[in-house]
Amino acid sequence: MMMRRMVGVVAALMLMQRVAWAAEEEQAEKSLGTVVVTATRTEQPIEAATNSVSVISAQDIANRQTQTVSDALRDTPGVDVVQPGSTGTAAGVFIRGADTDQTLILVDGVEVNSATLGGFNFGNIMTDDVGRIEVLRGSGGTLYGSEAMAGVINILSAKGAGAPHFSLASGGGNIGTSSSLGAFGGERGIVAFTGSLGYFTTAGFRATNNDFSNLTSALRVDVTPIEHGTLRGFWRSANSSLGLADNNIGNGYGDFIDPNARQSDTFYLGKGEWEHTPTENLTYRISGAYNYTLNVLSDSVDTEVIPPPFPPFFLSYFRVPNTNTVADAQTDYTEGTLGVTTVGFEFKEQTGALKSVSGSGDVVRFDASRNNYAGYVQQQLRFLDDRLSIVGGFRTDGNQDFGSETSAAWSVGYLEDWGQHDRWSTHVKSSYAEGFRAPTFNELFFPKSGNQNLAAETSSEYDVGAAQHLGFEWLTAEATYFTRRTSNLIQFTSVAQCPGAVVEPGATFTPCNLGRADVQGVETVVGAGPIHGVSLRGTYTYLDWNLLGGKQLLRRPHNRMSATLNYDRGQVLRPADRFNANLNVLFVGERTDIDPQTFTNTANQTYTRVDLAMRYDMPLPGRETSTVGVFARVQNLFDRNYDEALGFKSPPINVLAGGRVSF
Repeated sequence: MMMRRMVGVVAALMLMQRVAWAAEEEQAEKSLGTVVVTATRTEQPIEAATNSVSVISAQDIANRQTQTVSDALRDTPGVDVVQPGSTGTAAGVFIRGADTDQTLILVDGVEVNSATLGGFNFGNIMTDDVGRIEVLRGSGGTLYGSEAMAGVINILSAKGAGAPHFSLASGGGNIGTSSSLGAFGGERGIVAFTGSLGYFTTAGFRATNNDFSNLTSALRVDVTPIEHGTLRGFWRSANSSLGLADNNIGNGYGDFIDPNARQSDTFYLGKGEWEHTPTENLTYRISGAYNYTLNVLSDSVDTEVIPPPFPPFFLSYFRVPNTNTVADAQTDYTEGTLGVTTVGFEFKEQTGALKSVSGSGDVVRFDASRNNYAGYVQQQLRFLDDRLSIVGGFRTDGNQDFGSETSAAWSVGYLEDWGQHDRWSTHVKSSYAEGFRAPTFNELFFPKSGNQNLAAETSSEYDVGAAQHLGFEWLTAEATYFTRRTSNLIQFTSVAQCPGAVVEPGATFTPCNLGRADVQGVETVVGAGPIHGVSLRGTYTYLDWNLLGGKQLLRRPHNRMSATLNYDRGQVLRPADRFNANLNVLFVGERTDIDPQTFTNTANQTYTRVDLAMRYDMPLPGRETSTVGVFARVQNLFDRNYDEALGFKSPPINVLAGGRVSF
């Protein structure tokens, strides 16, 4: 029935840019290996990283036909993604059990966390023109400062390569879902470029007011005017509109549809960067960036259905703009084969404002800004023909609101190839890192509750792990144990229980540095392939915690597993064609959540979600550089009924199919 209702669309057509660029990236990785930059702020092979870092490549995104960055992150070890309800709603990411505002989110190296709320809304960020996503699990405060207590997620744009090319794509499916994408990329002389314009929309699965639409644009230009000198420009924007059919649930009104609650989100980011290697041993980079986000919600209640008075937490309108302005400079000096010394300086200005109107007509507003200066030093040392790596460093931040904070880190890794053929190689690594989170503007300045005497949350984290090839280059297993203690946790409490709080007259509740959390767990990954075109990857994460007062970490399961089976084959029906099929299974264990009706803690049940994606591409007759293809993707293949966030139904089966052409 779902398939018969599917809107078949084969227009001029979807995701070929991802396929073409993913193929180029795959060829580069075969010769150079996967390179990461987030772990040390310098390029290094992922096999040499001494931290726990994962890479989601353009090939992974293309194989799974992943539409949003939040979906791309779901099977990363140590990472939990929670989206309350329909596509487009605010999605949060938890790394190793930490809160969403304790993970730093970067887009092309630029911080995009909200200064007002602390976290970042992944529900509005699509995978258009994304070259790879790097996930650093474990504190990154030494290199990145505030919010990097649990780790860093860096969303990186694709770099143009090869002859100039252009692609068009379109697809459609059930529940009014459609997607279209135009993209271009390539190199011409000293200029490399990529860009895209994509539009996604869905009517949603609720009876009314459940639609979501998103318009995303992206551009990256690399210009090399002199030898070893590159000027880069980055642009990304996302504008969305969302119907909040479930908005009443969080207000305790019961499970009926809110017909007029609407949310709009605006995001744009621009960055300029100059990188130059004047000598063989010295590289410097200077950059400046600006990021703007705006979140607006409006709602009015049908008084015939819900009579006044409204609960105090019901909002009829709020508007929250945030900006991040960043300038930084970094120098990397390579001392022969011994190691790399990194020295950097960063300036950041954040602004945030709020206008909120309650159901009773009360207006709350504030406007705030702050500056932060930081300097960091890191030393990488390599010994024994690069088999032994030692990394250490520290960073000092000076913030006009909470003062100064110094964070240190070290890590060590040892790689031994027992057979010299990568069949039994072992990589052992261990790290220690400190992190912190500066209080948000809401925690400091929110009228009638903000506490201007808050200190930063601080953390210390250890992890140790090993990766092992099991007799074959294509068969690997990896396990990592981690433990983190977070102090000065900011928790909401009565003013009477928070000595020293600086609050407005009349405030009764306020944020306070009261809590402590101890979290530990194990992350495991097993990979096999590719062999005869078949690859299998499985992950399992176990998480445990101890919070003061016996409290629970909400929406974070003790057990999470995923498995991905990928089949890739060329020359299926004709020379130079290619077929790919990808099956992804995600299991999320029982977790504690808040009942939206009673506001008490209760258990949210386990769920298993299965996604399937397939595509076929072939060259156009007589034009070997041009291709045409078809694709199909099914999310929640078995139409399971589950809530990622309790009380907010997750989407049912969703089919999207269409075609693409590239030339």
